[in-house]
Amino acid sequence: MGMDTKDMMNEMGAAFAVTWLVMGYTVWTGDAGASGVELIGIGMSGIMAVAALGVAWMAFAGAHILPPVTWMHIMTGDLADADSWMANGTKLAMQVVGGALALIMMSSINDGGVTYAESMGGAAMAAWEFDAMTIAGGVAAGAILWCIHSKADNAWATAVGVVALGGYIGATGSTDMASMLMNEMGDLVPTLLDWLVTGISVGLGALVATKIDENL
Repeated sequence: MGMDTKDMMNEMGAAFAVTWLVMGYTVWTGDAGASGVELIGIGMSGIMAVAALGVAWMAFAGAHILPPVTWMHIMTGDLADADSWMANGTKLAMQVVGGALALIMMSSINDGGVTYAESMGGAAMAAWEFDAMTIAGGVAAGAILWCIHSKADNAWATAVGVVALGGYIGATGSTDMASMLMNEMGDLVPTLLDWLVTGISVGLGALVATKIDENL
């Protein structure tokens, strides 16, 4: 069975909270384009990020919050189950919606926000290119994160894994997607491909870890 309204709101609310409090919002410290930038939020590194993510997973019980967690559940579940695909696909969509709502609120509260175009230097994103080593890194990171997530069965342990592996697992993928959709649709294809390929590679890593564990 697919997600019900309560589950959808739970996933969206969790993504909203994590985008707002952890991933944050980048603002110019002075004139746009001619000054430094400052992150308003915890950021996806350090002990505070671990603490915030751990609390979020406990407070929003059942929510995946981040795309790599959802992709790991997809790839280690029953791939022939249409209801599972529907439920997890809805989670991925709600993560983007929650991230977008948080960005809208933060842009209304904070002046001088760095726009998507400004963050890209006014240029379009480079076309997505296949990189075997990047994908291999995602698979390896996914295998490690799934071992932590499934065997520790602890929100704090998963939070440590996510922060440690964040650059390899696309932890900010839903927020990046939300930012692009809100500001510049011209980069839809490379952003979407990066989001999909990173997620699938992490999920494949989780699947590999599961199969190895089953045969040990």
